[in-house]
Amino acid sequence: MRYKHVISGQSEKYGIEGGEVTSLLATGMDTDNRVSIFDSVLPKGHTAPWHYHEIDDEIFYIISGEIEFGVDKDVVIAKSGDLVIAGPHVPRRFTALHDSRMLVINAPSGPSEGFIRDISKFTQDNPPTEWDKQYFIEKYKIHIM
Repeated sequence: MRYKHVISGQSEKYGIEGGEVTSLLATGMDTDNRVSIFDSVLPKGHTAPWHYHEIDDEIFYIISGEIEFGVDKDVVIAKSGDLVIAGPHVPRRFTALHDSRMLVINAPSGPSEGFIRDISKFTQDNPPTEWDKQYFIEKYKIHIM
């Protein structure tokens, strides 16, 4: 029997330069690799570059703020209560238009949580190299475009 109680502020947490803080609320270890759930706090202006996932659906539920998403060839503005889904092989990017908070759900779990752990090590002065991007493709099946 699986059981986990996640206490606010006590989950595994990663900061990304530019201010994004992502808390891993549920991981593959918690859910038999069915789903990962992240709580991401994004300061105004924070951007995730164009990328796509080979394996998992990525579901974004906006808790607060306003986030511009590029999904495939569309651009949408998602506000509190909105949901955006990008399936496998669908290019996506996002930019926080205001200080924002969202839940990010990946199904199945695994690749995205490892990616979050690894990508948090980079900075604007030390961005991912082409070697790193190839590593992300091989290990996590996530492509930075």
